[in-house]
Parts: sequence; C-alpha cells; structure tokens
Amino acid sequence: MDRMNMIKRALLLFTVLLCSLFLTGCRTRTTGSVPSNTVSSGISGEGIAQEEGAEPSDAAMVNSASIQAGTDISETEGTGGVTKENPDAQRKEYDENAPAEVVPGTDRLLHGEGEGSGAGVQAAEDTQESVSRLNEKAEESATQTVPAEEAEHMGVSEDAEQADSALTYFTVLLEDRMGSLFECQRAYVYWETQEDHVTVYKTSMEHTLILNAGAYDVSARLLPENLRVDDGWVMRKNPQVIVKIVDSSILGSAVYSSGAAKAMYNSLCAREGWANIDAVKNSQILLLSGEYLEAPYLQTAAMVMIAMTANPDLFTDVDPQQMLEMLCEEATGTLPAGTWFFTGSEE
Repeated sequence: MDRMNMIKRALLLFTVLLCSLFLTGCRTRTTGSVPSNTVSSGISGEGIAQEEGAEPSDAAMVNSASIQAGTDISETEGTGGVTKENPDAQRKEYDENAPAEVVPGTDRLLHGEGEGSGAGVQAAEDTQESVSRLNEKAEESATQTVPAEEAEHMGVSEDAEQADSALTYFTVLLEDRMGSLFECQRAYVYWETQEDHVTVYKTSMEHTLILNAGAYDVSARLLPENLRVDDGWVMRKNPQVIVKIVDSSILGSAVYSSGAAKAMYNSLCAREGWANIDAVKNSQILLLSGEYLEAPYLQTAAMVMIAMTANPDLFTDVDPQQMLEMLCEEATGTLPAGTWFFTGSEE
C-alpha cells in the first residue's frame, strides 16, 4: 500500500512539474499594431493661417514605414516595447490606417499600340493573354491641329492645318510650353482674392487654374476656415508670382484707364516686407479683372497669362490682349471692351 501511494505521489509531482514548465515558457507574438504613444498627429500653422498635414514624429514614421512595407515586428510580452525585426516571420501584416490598400480583384490596365481604328475597351476574357480589345463600332479618333509655325514647338506635322478654334489653340499651346518644364522649374503662385490678404482653398476654381497654368499654389495646404493670411505668411512662402483679382472699378470691361490698377500694384509692393519677395523683386505681379473668372474661355486666357508671368521667355510670341480678343470674339462674336489686366511689365 505504501508503495502504491509513493507511485501516485510521484506521478502527481511529475504532472505538476510538466504543467509548471508549460505555463512558465517564453512566448512571443507577431503584431502589426503601433503603440499609441508613438503616433503624433495634429495641425500646425504659420502666422494667422493654419495648414494641413503636420509631420509625424520620427518614431511613428519608422514604425509606420515598417508596417506598410509588410515587415513583421516581433513584440515580447511583458516588455511593452517593439523589438528588432523578426527575419523568420512567416506572415505579413498591414497597418489598417495606411494611406493605400491592396484591393483583391483589382486589375491594372496596360496601354499599347492599337491595331486599327476604334476605342480600346477592357477585355472580359483571356485577361492573362490580352488586356484590351478594339471596339469595332467605335468612331474614328478625333485629332487636333495647330498652325504650322508652331510645329517646331508642338511636335506636329509642318503641313498641319490651322487649329479649328482659338480655345483649342491656346489650350494646346499652354500644355506644350509648360509641359517642357521640369518640376523644379515650376513657379509658386500666391493668389489673392478681391478681399485683401484672403487667398483660396485647394478645391477652388482658382486653385485649379494655377495648376493648369503649370504652377504650384502656395496656399494648397491651408484649411478652408483659415484662408486669411498676413504679410509675414506671404513672405515666408516667397512666391515667384502674385495674382491679385481686382474689382470691376479697377479693371474690367467698363474701365479704360490703368491709373487705378497702377495704384493697386504700387500698394501691393509697398506692403510690409513684400520688397523681399521674389515676385515683387522680379515684377512678376499680375492684376486680373474678376471678369476673367466668369467663363471657361476667359479662364483659359487667365491660365495662359499666369504661365506668361511666371515664364515670360516661353511666351514671347503671345500678346495677352490679342489672345483675349481672339477668345472673346470666338465665344461671343464681339471684341472685349475696357482694360482687363495689369502686369509688372507695365510699371
């Protein structure tokens, strides 16, 4: 009986030891989560205006970059901190707050040389062998031509016919001239509305005009409720071009003198600290009548004029007054009256 009890006690002790070893073993887990205390967020501002897109802390950038790249991060229980990368990890995890995601079933369209007339459409079958097929019922592709004297700049045939419209001509001209620039050669533009020291938001029509003119908008990161800026903010942005929209009493179809526009120009240059801004030093200030914003053909003229102000050497063959007359006559059948713009070159 004593021997039997001893055997039972030994088995019980062995069982307890096995359980203890199992429970006290070191465990690790793989996670894609970033500790909350490593992430910084918020909105910072300059002067009166506050801007979007505050930069995260260095630690948050490292952790976020590791997660978005699909790197497994091993975290030891009880330490509360992220350890070194685990090169032997078998699975990858992604940050659910990453700015992009992989969507299952999404295809990537490839564009190659066509085999005939008609518009290409996505193939419904044999996608691994062919990514597109021709729609036999599609109409012929439309073409646009420009004057022969512009062939050298446009890369078109020298025997091309005249453009079918002034709007097409100046649109193609703008795209071609500005398309020849490197990103680092594009100017930064400060756009001021009729109200002094009030600029525009990134979803506005004015912002789009700046981008289509081949330039950058210095106010692109401002919040919509913080579009009022001060002279110090403009100085820090140091734009290469300043565009000021003025009232119809200063420039427009009912104004035949540039006296009020010249006074407005001088008042801009005289603002505190503005003498050190590149746009002021280089006389690259453009005053535009608010009428330029009223119709698409006038907006095209405004875009070309912004590009001309930023890159005068690329548009020596374009007369802004003649351009305005061509576009207005084509759209309305009449020539524009009055004085619509004033530039630093007229000072």
